[in-house]
Amino acid sequence: MLHLYLAKRMSLFSRLALLVVMSAGAAACEAESSTPAAKDVVTAGTDAATNETAGDTASEVATGPVDMCQGTEDLTWLKATLPSGQTGRELAREAAGDCGLGCLNNPAPDKCAIKCMKESVGVQLSDGCAGCYGGIVLCTINKCLPKCIDDAQAQICKDCQETKGCNTPFYACTGPLD
Repeated sequence: MLHLYLAKRMSLFSRLALLVVMSAGAAACEAESSTPAAKDVVTAGTDAATNETAGDTASEVATGPVDMCQGTEDLTWLKATLPSGQTGRELAREAAGDCGLGCLNNPAPDKCAIKCMKESVGVQLSDGCAGCYGGIVLCTINKCLPKCIDDAQAQICKDCQETKGCNTPFYACTGPLD
């Protein structure tokens, strides 16, 4: 039993170390990305000349794309109840977390996450709308990794996303989802 506990802890520490290293690579690759939706969501509130965050509060003004999920097809899919019992919105958020982590070491993590969400998981969103989900994942990794590493849906992670300013550009990007 102790062996399983230690193996689980070691796995968590190994994962954390890997994600920290990979998130540094993702930040460097972010500037090379050509998908404006995800890139702009991640860089909202960042000084392009210094790449330093202007502020870490939820009151930051979103400067990226807006209303990317307001098309009829996106809204219909996000609100639909899927065969799994999840709504499209729940699946998109879960897929964004899983795919975002899997794409951290990719030269274009935003494109990789969008492709993964749509092709591997079955998220049926436009590229622009899927980019909003990819953007919040990258923001969360950059600003809230220690609080979100165990469970991206945990309240401590959601609180960090709010206080560090990840939600404001995400909801500006998606537009109203309710």
